[in-house]
Amino acid sequence: MMLHKRYSHWWGKGLLLGSIGISRIGDFIYLIAINILILNMTGSPAAVAGLWIIAPLASILTKFWSGSIVDRYDQRKLMILTDVIRAVLVALLPLLSDLWMIYGCLMFVSMASSIFHPASQAYIVRLIPEEDRKQFNAFQGLTSSGAFLIGPAIMGVMLMYTTPDMAIYLNAASFLISAVILFFLPKLDVKKTDSTGSRSLTIRMVVSDWAEVLGFTRIAFYVMFIYSFYHLILLIGMALDSQEVVFIIQVLDLSELEYGLIISLTGAGSVAGAFVNSLLVKWLPLKHMMGGGMLLVSLGYLIFSVSDSFTVATLGFVLLGFFSSFSNTGMITFYQNNVPAELMGRITSVFGILISLLQIIAIIVFGVVAELFSLRLLYLSISVVLIVLSLVLWAASLKKSAISYYEEKVNVNHSS
Repeated sequence: MMLHKRYSHWWGKGLLLGSIGISRIGDFIYLIAINILILNMTGSPAAVAGLWIIAPLASILTKFWSGSIVDRYDQRKLMILTDVIRAVLVALLPLLSDLWMIYGCLMFVSMASSIFHPASQAYIVRLIPEEDRKQFNAFQGLTSSGAFLIGPAIMGVMLMYTTPDMAIYLNAASFLISAVILFFLPKLDVKKTDSTGSRSLTIRMVVSDWAEVLGFTRIAFYVMFIYSFYHLILLIGMALDSQEVVFIIQVLDLSELEYGLIISLTGAGSVAGAFVNSLLVKWLPLKHMMGGGMLLVSLGYLIFSVSDSFTVATLGFVLLGFFSSFSNTGMITFYQNNVPAELMGRITSVFGILISLLQIIAIIVFGVVAELFSLRLLYLSISVVLIVLSLVLWAASLKKSAISYYEEKVNVNHSS
């Protein structure tokens, strides 16, 4: 009986990893294909840049209410439903002739993704026991890193023989395959009503949920500080990433071919790092994975900012890619272990709104600053800031983990 249970447990984890991997491969194919599709349609760099604003904007429009649904309904069904919705909408993209229609369709695709992410986070916490989460997250990082390498490679081959439209259809198919795999995962019980017994989404429910998230944040301030501070560092790095192609081609005077090679080698470094991480994860403390990993990622940015050749620039990006898996695995596991499954959808969604707002602001600000000042000076200055912030994160993560939300509630109830 125990052997059967263990087999089912690993089978479920394997299916979940397979679904994530297939979906991620499709995402990277789609990311390149949609940029090429928009550029071919409009010939406008501004139109392409608009694609980078859609996802965080959709997140803001969706996440202030989606967490209330995620925590009350079958997360597996939500994941399947959003996969199917994304498959249908993505398949429609090559058939649309107007830019505004494509933007509108992409907005709904991103809104579905904004529901899928917190649903998958909550489902993982329910499905995977706490003692197995670090190893699972390491394998998930390996899966995503592999997708980062395989997806663009498939896209490159497809562009040699087909059109971007076919790549977009392949992405739609990947969502359907992901949905089919998720169908075979176990159904897990969730709370389906709010405190009033309602099963429907209401304004009162959303307000009540936001109040509960704020209450949890006050009780588990340390946990949410680490989570927010980590994502602040990620946002700054992401804003730098939005200027990487300009830095490589205009500042370093490298060719588009060399740029593509740097990105490919970064992907290879990410896969190598994820593989090493999956081997060592059992012996690595979360606090060192988060803080130390992020510090080495920041060091990669610094090396890239002072580079004057293809070799040094590649070294910086490979270092960045290699250690990103360590920091991501540490942060995800820390978050899963300290946030109750019953609140994860709401907390992920509420903080996702703030993250998306900051993402939009950071991309715009960095773009303007890059126009006014030296891009190398910008990269160098921000890289130093990232290193300082990473040291602060590492120091803060050395503190013992905060008491859990429900332990605190029990203590309060007993004392009263």
